[in-house]
Amino acid sequence: MNIYLIRHGEAEHNVDKSVMAHTHDSQHSLTELGHKQAQVTGEFFKTIVTPKTILYSSPYLRTMQTAQAIHSSLPEGIPFFENPLIREWELGNLYDFHDRTPEKKKEFKAAGQFYFRFQNGESLADVYLRATMFMNTVVERVKQQQRYDNVVIVTHAAFIHMLLTFLMNWPIEDLKNFKPVENASVIKINEVNGDYQYEKIFVPIVN
Repeated sequence: MNIYLIRHGEAEHNVDKSVMAHTHDSQHSLTELGHKQAQVTGEFFKTIVTPKTILYSSPYLRTMQTAQAIHSSLPEGIPFFENPLIREWELGNLYDFHDRTPEKKKEFKAAGQFYFRFQNGESLADVYLRATMFMNTVVERVKQQQRYDNVVIVTHAAFIHMLLTFLMNWPIEDLKNFKPVENASVIKINEVNGDYQYEKIFVPIVN
């Protein structure tokens, strides 16, 4: 069974982070470019997936918009579900990137990137836990059912990083070495001799 991880297309806060200070993260829409990226990625999926495919999306607006564009390109009848376990890393109800007080900087330095928990939000350790829950409850159940050849997951960069960290058994000290996950890009995961392997197989280019 193949697992495909897709980051959402470009969203409003990717262009202007200040929107996070007044609009909850779940409500950030795709930009015009983001919609085009999602369409291009959907066209790519036409060539690689079979009707035996199931699609899951984070319930956030930008991921649902991306997933809907991809789903509309796939064969008719493919199941499509929202799942809040694969939502974005929560930085708080609202997050102001300019509000970085000396006290907050001190806490971040003491805890480190993985363990620091944002006020009213999550740490990356929390996201890691959600990633393990999604794999062990949702993906493993799909695998056991043997009804699908492909699981497509439309989610966010932080979740993708944490899921890969879990599957590849990466040490958390390697967080600083993570490479960016481009908007609407596709990472393919499969098992070879009982071990997971992954490869970035597509990055949309939109002129």
